Amino acid sequence: MTALPLEKARQIIDAAFAKGSDLKLKPLGVSVLDAGGHLVAFQRQDGASFLRPQMSAGKAFGALAIGMGSRKVEAFAKERPH
Repeated sequence: MTALPLEKARQIIDAAFAKGSDLKLKPLGVSVLDAGGHLVAFQRQDGASFLRPQMSAGKAFGALAIGMGSRKVEAFAKERPH
């Protein structure tokens, strides 16, 4: 298993914040996990909900656990709502 360097995790967070800004989303919290599901980095934008750390970590862990990105998880859930 390849380690995820902190600098790469920070780049991922910066990219997520930039995308959120482009989409005019509410303030975000972004968690980056390594392949083992361990938190590498978390950052919360000013004004983000106090639950953002738990929500973003859960979303990241769920995507990692089932082996697909969270956008694919959403599409999969819509295709199979049962």
